[in-house]
Amino acid sequence: MIASDPPRASGPSSSSPSSPGPGSPRAAGPRAPILTRQQCRGARAMLGWSQADLAARTRISAVTIRTFERGHNSVKESTARVLRFVLEEAGIVFVDATEGIGPGVCLARHIP
Repeated sequence: MIASDPPRASGPSSSSPSSPGPGSPRAAGPRAPILTRQQCRGARAMLGWSQADLAARTRISAVTIRTFERGHNSVKESTARVLRFVLEEAGIVFVDATEGIGPGVCLARHIP
């Protein structure tokens, strides 16, 4: 095999029309999380929000947010969606992980 050739998929599932191609980000592994604990903490820091501020805006308990951000537990998908939605509405842009770059956050606009 020449070094520039893409890796070949093996097995019967690789010929399925709905499966992603070898260069697709989804082909590399499991689906990316809606929100990582690091993104949640970083987004709050950029907005100047405490865990209590985020809890009040989302109606999710501060204890749930604290334990999620510390990595002591994960949150339900529906909870992660609420957290992400509220942070996006406040001006946060979520950056998905790509090859060589991890997930992150940035501001969409200046926040007063």
